[in-house]
Amino acid sequence: MATKINDSSRPLTSVSRLNSQDARSTDAKSKNRPLAFKDGFESSGTRPSLPRLPAPPPVLSLPAPCTPAPTTPVPETPAEPPVSVDSDPMTHIEYLASDALKGRDSPSEGLDAASAYVQAHAEKYGLVGPNSNNPANPFQQKFNVYSWLGPNTAGEANGAAHGEHKQFGHKMFQEGFYLDEKMPKDTLKLLNKQYESTMKAAGQPLAPARSGKQRSVEELKQVATATGQAVNTMAMLPGTGPHKDEVIVVMAHLDHVGVDRKGNPFNGADDNASGSAVLMAAVPELAEAAKNGKLDRSVLFIWTGAEEKGLVGSQYFVDHPIPGLEMKDIAGVINTDMVGRWDDQRLSVVDTNTKGQPNYFRDVVDQANQQMADPFDRINRDINVYRDRQDGASFGRKGEDVLFLFEGLSNPEGGGDLIPEYHRQDDDIEKIIEDNGGNKPRRVKDLLVNVINLAANRVPAEK
Repeated sequence: MATKINDSSRPLTSVSRLNSQDARSTDAKSKNRPLAFKDGFESSGTRPSLPRLPAPPPVLSLPAPCTPAPTTPVPETPAEPPVSVDSDPMTHIEYLASDALKGRDSPSEGLDAASAYVQAHAEKYGLVGPNSNNPANPFQQKFNVYSWLGPNTAGEANGAAHGEHKQFGHKMFQEGFYLDEKMPKDTLKLLNKQYESTMKAAGQPLAPARSGKQRSVEELKQVATATGQAVNTMAMLPGTGPHKDEVIVVMAHLDHVGVDRKGNPFNGADDNASGSAVLMAAVPELAEAAKNGKLDRSVLFIWTGAEEKGLVGSQYFVDHPIPGLEMKDIAGVINTDMVGRWDDQRLSVVDTNTKGQPNYFRDVVDQANQQMADPFDRINRDINVYRDRQDGASFGRKGEDVLFLFEGLSNPEGGGDLIPEYHRQDDDIEKIIEDNGGNKPRRVKDLLVNVINLAANRVPAEK
């Protein structure tokens, strides 16, 4: 979730900016840097090689039976690994939240490796890369990330940009600006107001630069420098019914906040390896449904980058939709962010309905929950304060129906605080296991599959 902690243990993160230029541009500085991970993933190119998927189970050698050999021919190759391995979110959390990925900052080699891991999983189940603007890798949408020159701590940089920062308890937002390429190139209007007025006007952590003091592009270049390219990782599961041109967007942010000054990673197991892993774990079942002709609408999975910089990846996507996809074709958006912690009997949701479908996602969630063998005891709707601090907000501002799935706050009955490990180095997979044995993300995956099936196959309301 796009919020920053203001304490001495927070990672070294500069206030970042997005330059919405051609998504096909590359970061020359990141080329030819070796990457070696403890699990055997390594690469020397611009992107890590696709990681190895779980090996098939070993074939046991048994003593020859005394009875005649069976007449049924024995397969020459061993069977594929059980689908349950890929359908278990904990399998993917273990990798995504490993030290080897060094906190998955945007941009970073760790985030590139996470993207490659997600892509390999999607390709294994027949999903396709939808971005024809990037023929080199249509599974990716790249965008430049910019940082202000100057102070090298997040708090100092935030103060330099605004003169002051606004604190809410111990958490601190990082305010940035999105440079809209549709504006005149010789004049960009940089919002130059204080934090509070900016937030109220834009309703988002990252505000499009459309009002305030005018600055030229050259002036902006004097105070900002490109730090590299972040990436949205996308995979399309084509629908098989009469509404296959309509799309259900399902997303989770893949990035986290990197490392501290000493290089120690913030692994972000809950935030948001959990949400990313839940999406990955849902792929096998949904791919099987599509294979059997039981998925009317198409499903677009998006693992966004630079969410922690201010919802940058999701905002870039809605401003630069992939070819062939118009916002009017989106039949609903589902975002999963921080879905691993607390007990496994409760979940919190926020649903926004702006396309004239009152309570649409609310009804879908309730129905999907009842379809579970062991439904959640409590579906709380207590997190409106976070409505604009998650990637779904970028779509909501475009008029889309959005469902946000979230683990909930500290009070089981609703309200309270985020997990104490939020944006700390002890946000590890062990905390998920301590809370619920890994059952929470597994149950969220089951609910998500039900929600997607219902949304993808719903009968349109009569006009």
